[in-house]
Amino acid sequence: MSLDGSSSRISEKTNLPGNRRRGLRSLSTLLQIPLFGSRAEARLNSPIAGGLPADILYEVSEYLWSSDLLNLSLTSSHVRALLLPSLYDTVVLKSSHACRTALAMLYEKPNICRYIRKLAVRPNYYLAWPKANERLDEDWVVCMLLEIAKNMPLLHTFDWDGLEMPVDRLWITLRHRCPLLKTLYTNIGYQPLNPSSSLFDFTDLTSFSLTVRHSLEETDLFPEQEQLPDQLWDMLLTKCPNMQDLTLSSFSSSTRLLNVDRLCTADALWPKLHSLTLGSFGYNDDFELNSPSDDAAFGAFLSKHTALKYLRLSWNFKRWVSPETIPLFLEPTALPHLTTFVGVHQQLAVLPQLALSSIEILDLTCEPLFAGRLDGLGGVCSTLKNLTALTSLDLWVHIPELKDHSPFFQGLMEACPKLTELHLMCTTTFGVKPLLCLAAHLPLLPHLRTFSLTKGHKYVGDDSSMLSTVLRIIRANSKAKSCFTSNPNPELKQINIRWAREKCPNHLKQEGTYDVVRQWDANHTRVIVGLEVYEKGITVLGKVFTRRYRYKNFPAPSRTQSSTAIPASTSHAPSASTSSNDANDDGRHSGRMGRRRLRKALMLIQNKQSSSLVDLSRPA
Repeated sequence: MSLDGSSSRISEKTNLPGNRRRGLRSLSTLLQIPLFGSRAEARLNSPIAGGLPADILYEVSEYLWSSDLLNLSLTSSHVRALLLPSLYDTVVLKSSHACRTALAMLYEKPNICRYIRKLAVRPNYYLAWPKANERLDEDWVVCMLLEIAKNMPLLHTFDWDGLEMPVDRLWITLRHRCPLLKTLYTNIGYQPLNPSSSLFDFTDLTSFSLTVRHSLEETDLFPEQEQLPDQLWDMLLTKCPNMQDLTLSSFSSSTRLLNVDRLCTADALWPKLHSLTLGSFGYNDDFELNSPSDDAAFGAFLSKHTALKYLRLSWNFKRWVSPETIPLFLEPTALPHLTTFVGVHQQLAVLPQLALSSIEILDLTCEPLFAGRLDGLGGVCSTLKNLTALTSLDLWVHIPELKDHSPFFQGLMEACPKLTELHLMCTTTFGVKPLLCLAAHLPLLPHLRTFSLTKGHKYVGDDSSMLSTVLRIIRANSKAKSCFTSNPNPELKQINIRWAREKCPNHLKQEGTYDVVRQWDANHTRVIVGLEVYEKGITVLGKVFTRRYRYKNFPAPSRTQSSTAIPASTSHAPSASTSSNDANDDGRHSGRMGRRRLRKALMLIQNKQSSSLVDLSRPA
């Protein structure tokens, strides 16, 4: 259960390819679940009313969103008792308000704590948006965690993301009270690391993350890399041989940088390591790169970890352009199972072909790519042609307004025709001309399901509304069908728009999600008939808003008597026009969509069961 709407490290780590999960829980879900005692739980193995076995109920619950799962749990006390473990499996507190409310509830209801397996606590969270996060005493948060930790025997993942690292007592308590704890994430702020911290006493961890938190005040344009305590390296290198997921990174690279040169030694080896995040790297004051000091040794470290699937090498070049080349000395057979790469184009380009051909998810948003690095020999488009398995691309580009954009967009789409997800970030305002050019080339991606655009915002001109931007994309896309296909982007399910502005919290002005609703026409083609809209952000006067509604002003398709409306997405969106300034209005529209998803889940299970049955009435 997630208590607010932003992303988390827990969800980031579990959302690797093949591990997609349903939406996390809302704060209202956590606080509205009625709590029951042992009498209801004593009947967990009996069929529920109507004869539906408990295991079928569990399988149905895996297809439901949080609000629908809550509604299902309210049907009877027995169903509630069955679903409590699912409701409280993952608890993510993504704001000070969520921490204050939920921790107090868990303190008063210790019987709920025993269901928690993953817990993320984010007091004073920097990503609380669009509402400003209230200040919360983190010592109080730690005191509450010390109490509820006594009742969390199943906890295996703990994530702390506060202003500073918590006091040692919390690590001692978690180590003694939570024997299954194998995944540990924490951040640090301004305070130096204590070499004798009890954090370094854990053993046999499988996932560990130490990050410098976001938004520290810039103190030095070129800070020296900080040597990590020997006790930390001793824990990682000798006490955690089964490490699978390791993060050592800074998100405030003008304040603190972490030195990771110990990875370039012979004893740095984890045979099961499949996820690695390092950085942030960039320039020293002499404009030499501050990446690991021994490039060959670092390349050898990566080459011997053949199980790596996720590799993130963060870079921050601040006010300067990155160098034309960045060395990465890898063996030709290195990274054979790599499916996700996050970094800069210079290092992507020198990966072995074996690694390039296995990458499915690519994120090149560490720095904007200028026109000279987009196309042509050695450009991004040239490299993308080698990523034959690529299905998801995040790209940050700087595109001048006064330029013919067609060659770049056409080259980009033709280089990766298998894309199902495309996110384009622009440092410019990305006006109408490049927007229409981009939309006209999207039909070159026949499998595209999700398109996202993040662009600079301006108060005058084209940015009248995010909906206008979406409609321009859809209409320009439809006009291009004669050039590419009669039904452009038939699998497009969602468009996301984000307006970025430097002086806004998190540099974000507004964002909107637009789920596409399609309908069969007389030609057996699914055409767009509406949009399910959810928008939130900050107005010109600084007021926070959220709104949900359905946009229906599309041409009516030609119909046959049997044609029916089919939503192109099962995302949580309203089915009736609504508008609200309440950030917790998710439950208002859940009824109809919830029933639809429940019916779909039951049909999937029925088909699954029927396919495995043998008709005993038929003669042998």
